[in-house]
Amino acid sequence: MPLAEDDQVVTIGTHGRRVWLYVDRVVGRWMVRRTAVAWLLFSILLVAPWIDMGDHAALRFDIPNRKFHLFGITLLASDSSYLLFLFGSVVFSVFLVTALWGRAWCGWACPQTVFLESIIRPIEALIEVSPRTRARLDQGPLTAAKVWKKGLKFAVYLVVAGAVGTTVVAYFIGREGVLDAQFDPRTHPAGTAFFVAITALLFFDFAWFREQTCVVVCPYGRFQSVLLDADSVSVNYDTRRGEPRGKKGSTTGDCVDCHRCVQVCPTGIDIRKGVQMECVGCMACIDACDDVMGRIGRPEGLIRFASLNELEGEKRKVWRPRVVLYALALVAVVAGLTFSLNHREALEFSLARAPGSLYTELPGDQVQNQANLRISNRSHTEREVRIEVVEPAGGSIVVPGQPLKMAAERELRVPVFMVRSRPETANGRSPFTIRVHDDQGYERLYTWNFMSKPR
Repeated sequence: MPLAEDDQVVTIGTHGRRVWLYVDRVVGRWMVRRTAVAWLLFSILLVAPWIDMGDHAALRFDIPNRKFHLFGITLLASDSSYLLFLFGSVVFSVFLVTALWGRAWCGWACPQTVFLESIIRPIEALIEVSPRTRARLDQGPLTAAKVWKKGLKFAVYLVVAGAVGTTVVAYFIGREGVLDAQFDPRTHPAGTAFFVAITALLFFDFAWFREQTCVVVCPYGRFQSVLLDADSVSVNYDTRRGEPRGKKGSTTGDCVDCHRCVQVCPTGIDIRKGVQMECVGCMACIDACDDVMGRIGRPEGLIRFASLNELEGEKRKVWRPRVVLYALALVAVVAGLTFSLNHREALEFSLARAPGSLYTELPGDQVQNQANLRISNRSHTEREVRIEVVEPAGGSIVVPGQPLKMAAERELRVPVFMVRSRPETANGRSPFTIRVHDDQGYERLYTWNFMSKPR
């Protein structure tokens, strides 16, 4: 069904004024499933920085030391390629899920929806009861009961926001650091400031902004149209079965126009108008409509999880070009990430020519090249690293501090000086091979493009 010509965002009234939603809650099979998924995500989000996997927290972004701990895997700053693979897998996963099942990410996994629908609105319903009661309370005079209920609700919101803020900060400064900062903010002024900012932002979102985050701020709803097609499964209203609307009778459809689907929608839309940008795919309208259909003795599924083609009686095509493309891209990225992690070596090093210095001529027809060595110890143990010359004969290498004592999960940068006799080449270039090895069996050969004055 096409949208009405004068259709507008429900939560934005005339002159851009906010229209407050009093969302009702419905208990159905989809809400039960979504709540179970939400609490699983809560457990991962809130527990990850407080438990250990290996020698570190399960999830921590140690920015000062330029290390990232991801469920037992430690990535250093030089391992940015892995983060690129990880980011690509997330992006293509969202694309694939959207092409197949619409905005399942928004309704089932987005932190905004998960927190708002599974924690904040239940708290509000527990304290201020039904939507009608909440509306009367907001529009009524300032009384002691109103102050008590509003104060209690906002206090609980603040506790939730503070708990999330504490956990988020723990991702960056560690659990010991965040606990120290709670008792003495001076120990971690940056962490404390971040905690205050996160808590304030979350409280503002929980107490007032709410669905505006999805409607106004988040860009996902706007570009979903390029990811969806007529075979994408999403929350849809069966127009052929439901129209014309009206009370139960022989000349009307199954929709009794009770507006129950609108009352439970967290963004206030009428799903009967068709797929809309504001729909987050939470499926609350499905549970509400199924409940009404059951009460009046009509089949469930007037609003259901289906594609537009299925609603028209056509067969849904699962493997479309976009789905195949997203799936192949996801498989490629995940395969690349898996291969890279499985072949990740304990040590990683690189040589880069020192800026502004191609070569230096020394007495005795000797030539020196200067380079900057970057070496990373990715393992969980300390290593002693040595660098020796393999070729040419008579060549030498100077590495300050050799043997290099590499602490676990640390990166070291040192200048390196390579010296050899002037090579007999017309262009002044020749190979200079070194061997990098440690006390735990690691050994690699590296050939440097040695530069000198041409003969």
